[in-house]
Amino acid sequence: MRAPNVLLADELLEKAFRRMKKATVKGTRNRGKKLALLKAQIFSEIIVSNLEKYVREFPSIDKIHRFFSELIDIKLGKGKVKKSLGAVNWASKLCRRIAREEMEDIRRASSREDITFHLRKIFGRISSVVKQISEDLERLREASNFINNLPSIDNLPTIVIAGYPNVGKSSLLRKLSRAKPEVNVYPFTTKSIYVGHLFLDGKKYQIIDTPGLLDRPLERRNKIEKQAIAALNYLADVIIFILDPTGHCGYGIEEQINLLQQLKETFSVPFIIIENKSDISKRPSPYIKVSCMTGEGIDKLLDRMREILNSKNNKL
Repeated sequence: MRAPNVLLADELLEKAFRRMKKATVKGTRNRGKKLALLKAQIFSEIIVSNLEKYVREFPSIDKIHRFFSELIDIKLGKGKVKKSLGAVNWASKLCRRIAREEMEDIRRASSREDITFHLRKIFGRISSVVKQISEDLERLREASNFINNLPSIDNLPTIVIAGYPNVGKSSLLRKLSRAKPEVNVYPFTTKSIYVGHLFLDGKKYQIIDTPGLLDRPLERRNKIEKQAIAALNYLADVIIFILDPTGHCGYGIEEQINLLQQLKETFSVPFIIIENKSDISKRPSPYIKVSCMTGEGIDKLLDRMREILNSKNNKL
């Protein structure tokens, strides 16, 4: 899925004027009129063709994977993006009409002054239309850049890693796959979705690291947290929930358990619950103890993953 590269209003106008200035015509008969018509045609066609391209090549938000559609809505607002596409479509049609009208006036012009007047009129009217949609072009560029940087999601059984910030989600992804997310020791390092892959018993699985979640209602979650909720909602076949019993993540175990219960009530997929940082502290609990630092317990986690995934595969 690719979105077009979108020029901002000033960039688009600069491109059109730059191309127009290179126009030349041969011969001397009606040279001024021919040159004016050519300049008008080049200028208007650069504007119109680019605007039409943005509308034509922009992915349909309602037809792409629901996960990506949700991410776009979280980041930019689907309604705003659609409105901007509508504005650009309106502008392309209006610019084409302006060019047609003014070029006809140039053809009928009987003096050099009239030719220059209508040529300048084309430049002015079309420039005004393009500037009217400057905010829409800015929004579409942001949306295009966002779409083109979205992770590649395969149609594979998917494990989603969830938990509070700084409990070790990204470190676990690095242990289980070849993905290399940024790993630091402060909350919300992961501000987007990271995707890795692993093989179990010859089968390929997708594993996704999500931004950290806090124990609070959906309406109070920030845009970073909502990306994690979208991944859990649209992609997860299995959820690995990580607890940090040491408190080094900056959040108490009770808060983390509350979040776990909230997610289990929301998502009806198998959960694998692990406690990270077993190299620092272990506590009596029924959960798998792992250390993403030393690798302790990773084999037990893989065995549990294999058990659940094989069970799901057998039901298909």
